Amino acid sequence: MREARAAWRRVMRPGESERGLTLVELMVSMMIFAGLLGIVFSVLVTVSQQTKDNLARTRSADQARIGLMQIDRQVRSGNVISDPAGESLASAGVPANYSLRVYTQTDGSYQCVQWRVRYPAGTDRGLLEFRSWRPSWQVTGGVEAWRVVARDVVRPTGTFDPDDNTTWPPFFVEARAGSAGSEAQTIRVTLRLKDANQSARSAPTTVTSVLTGRNTVFGYPADSCGTVPAP
Repeated sequence: MREARAAWRRVMRPGESERGLTLVELMVSMMIFAGLLGIVFSVLVTVSQQTKDNLARTRSADQARIGLMQIDRQVRSGNVISDPAGESLASAGVPANYSLRVYTQTDGSYQCVQWRVRYPAGTDRGLLEFRSWRPSWQVTGGVEAWRVVARDVVRPTGTFDPDDNTTWPPFFVEARAGSAGSEAQTIRVTLRLKDANQSARSAPTTVTSVLTGRNTVFGYPADSCGTVPAP
């Protein structure tokens, strides 16, 4: 009976159940809710930035691998591989070790191919470019224009040191051949790419490989493709 009376009193005094929250309680609740929103928003921004970095890194790696696959194919079928240290502004438009010239017979077609990493004036973002020409180009023509294969190539850091891979230029001789064949049969190719959408803290994507021309051991004339069209 007492319980029934107590329940009846609660029903008859609805004002107590409708009094709501005080201003202090409301402010505390809002602060807690704002703090949770801030944490969630911070996590979303971090995940979004990481996703953006990963996608940019993937694009850079894809560009580098596509370029390296083409170079690998041409070098492995190369008859003469010119020493990148002998390249110059006059022959390639870039300094030594930033260009690679190969006399190749890829797909059974004899041609001269040239790769270079060029940095346009006022930027540290380089371009990996490629062109080819016929060995008889001075008579028959057939010089192709430079084509961009990859963008956002990062410069090496510091002075070249064979023991420090961060200083490796794009092209350099990994090992000298003997008296037969070309001056440089084995070349190390190193490409570092960093997409413009990657954060400043993100490291460049580095792709490197040692390539050897299988045909260079047959002693093709070292001056093949020695006459180079103007860059």
